[in-house]
Parts: sequence; structure tokens; C-alpha cells
Amino acid sequence: MPRLIVDLSARSEIIREEPYDLHFWEMTPREALAFLRDPRKMLTQIGIQIPAKCRVETVIENHDWISEATSGFAKANGTIVCNVGGGNVARDVYRISMYGHRHEDVGRFRKKLLHSPDDQERRAKRR
Repeated sequence: MPRLIVDLSARSEIIREEPYDLHFWEMTPREALAFLRDPRKMLTQIGIQIPAKCRVETVIENHDWISEATSGFAKANGTIVCNVGGGNVARDVYRISMYGHRHEDVGRFRKKLLHSPDDQERRAKRR
């Protein structure tokens, strides 16, 4: 079962008002393979309801790396597959971007945030 499921619409008042859903979740390579076989089933399991008329599109950003690192999605060996999905509300598409990386990479890279976690948005700069 995927974990670290985050409804970004619930986290952000601004995204919540937009005409689309926005979600994040992590899964193992084997779960990713099961997802690719039946995306609607797994989306339903994590609470994302997709109407029959809404198509599901998935992009695997580093498909070759994931496949090589996991012997064809068969071994977990510290590999995490992150997913960001969005759409469905006013659009008849739910798009998912998958990206695989090693568990050791979590928290390893420093990010430059556009605004404080306490703020809803980046403040516009005055000219």
C-alpha cells in the first residue's frame, strides 16, 4: 500500500480553490508495477476517486534508472517511487509523474523554498 499520501489541496488554501486535485504519494517498485497494471485500483485504495470518463496518464521520469536499479521493478533495495498526480476536477484527465530515487536521497538535498511553510504563497516583489 502506498504511503506518505499527501493531499496538497488540503495543505494549501490556494490549491484547494483551483479546479483540479493535486496529490503526492510514495510506493515501492513492486507497488509501482502493480499501479502501472491497474492505476484506477491503486488510486481508489489511496482515496483518489477517478470517474470512468476521466483518463489516467502516467509519465515515468527515470524509467530506465528505476528498471535497472530494481531488476525490472522486482526488488525494493532502498528504491522509492515518488508520485505527483493532479487533475480530474474540471478536467477529464488525471496526470501522474513518477520519479524513482534511493531512500538515502530523502533529506539529502537542500531546497530553496519560494516562501515560508507558514505562508500560503510567495509575496510579489515590488518594483
